[in-house]
Amino acid sequence: MSGTATMAPDDASSPHRELTRVDTVFLLISAMVVVDTIGAVAIAGGEAFTWLVVLFATFFVPSALISAELGAAMPEQGGVYVWVRRAFGRFPAALTSLLYWAGTPMWLGGSITAIALSVYEQFVGDLGAGGRYAFAALFIGVATFAAVVPLRFGKWVPSSGAIGQTALLGFFTVTVIIYGASSGIHGIAVGDLSPSTAGFIAVAPILLYSFVGIELPTAAAGEMRNPRRDIPASIGRAGLAQALMYGIPVLAVLIVLPAAQISSLRGLLDAMRTVFSVYGGTVEADGSVVLSGAGRVIGTVTGLVFIWVLLASGSAWIIGAGRAQAAACLDGAGPRVLGRTSTRSGVPVIMGWATGLVALVVAIVGLAVSSGDGQAYFSATLTTSISLIVLAYLMIFPAFLALRHAEPGLDRPFRVPGGALGATVATVLATGWSLLTATCLLWPGFGTAEPDRHLPAAFTGERVRFEVLVIAPVVVVVVAAAAFTGRESRRVQAH
Repeated sequence: MSGTATMAPDDASSPHRELTRVDTVFLLISAMVVVDTIGAVAIAGGEAFTWLVVLFATFFVPSALISAELGAAMPEQGGVYVWVRRAFGRFPAALTSLLYWAGTPMWLGGSITAIALSVYEQFVGDLGAGGRYAFAALFIGVATFAAVVPLRFGKWVPSSGAIGQTALLGFFTVTVIIYGASSGIHGIAVGDLSPSTAGFIAVAPILLYSFVGIELPTAAAGEMRNPRRDIPASIGRAGLAQALMYGIPVLAVLIVLPAAQISSLRGLLDAMRTVFSVYGGTVEADGSVVLSGAGRVIGTVTGLVFIWVLLASGSAWIIGAGRAQAAACLDGAGPRVLGRTSTRSGVPVIMGWATGLVALVVAIVGLAVSSGDGQAYFSATLTTSISLIVLAYLMIFPAFLALRHAEPGLDRPFRVPGGALGATVATVLATGWSLLTATCLLWPGFGTAEPDRHLPAAFTGERVRFEVLVIAPVVVVVVAAAAFTGRESRRVQAH
């Protein structure tokens, strides 16, 4: 490979440079600030905020610095696939891109669809069994369509999602203040912020997932107007926004609701319903909320915005992860037809629709298997999607250090500060957190006296069922990557 994985020899098309720096910032915010995980973080109580700060400093910052350096140094279509290909070769790169991509349809068709359904039924109206399937199909279909249209149009979906996120979380935070002034708040004590092993096991994997995706726009570097300058600048600005857009809502949820009343699926939704009662509605003694009048109207509008924000996040990941896998396919690490770029739009349309189709299958199977148990559906698919992406990180971050040594003369407009020591520390931190998170996800309760106590919600006493659901997709990805690269090696040898 001659330093690029963006074009197949017979692909006459080329990406269109449509992304400005502002577009890239919005794409990052839409992809990274996944509001579906705020409730899952808040279940640990006050210490969730402590762990959020710790993970931001020791995982997100190093991973952002690494992504900024590699993205600016190698502004090629394909992002993470290109990095790992140049550092370690085709099979590790094929495995990386396939793991990275597979997390997207699993997440879109799984946890993100589950929470979109929950938002609709809490704030708009009941869907019924058939309605849930129709909603899931429409939700995934629109997210996919937005990712396969020409980027000059499709980029407005993540951009509008980022604006919607800012407005939604800002309005929620202001309402929390109003609610606290009029109705009193639960509050958190200083002692609640003390970190614990149990709290770490409960939220660290979810928190790390909340901070993944900073490298996502680099997969579309060939469609940026000035990637060498815009990638580092966009990462810095989006990172600051992300810290505020996670920290403030998590604190707000903890202030409004006792930790015992927070569920990983509906924590933020329950808090929103509670505080929206100041505009009209009542909070019963058991904590249930009935919205009325202006409170119901505001709840409905907010719910629809919430759903659009979730849809935009899914579309952003199809745009980014789909391009990484398309580059892999064009390089022989997958079916070449999936990597073809439209001659008219410069977009890998077939890969986009394939991602949406897999997400739809995940949604249909999840709804059928869960039999209406949204919490089980949410927990299993969220855990699986996080596992797939952090396993990919086990090769992405070491590729950074390997390329520092293998290609010292590479032009790097941005460099991780601290020289060789800084590069090593950043790699060890980012890779170490990824390894620890993968272990905790694939075997909940690892290292504890009673590991089965740490199984996700709705899987109590069902270790085997949980492990099969999570590990099976990983095995499928590894086998597929090996098959693709083996076939390509035989094709090359034959020629």
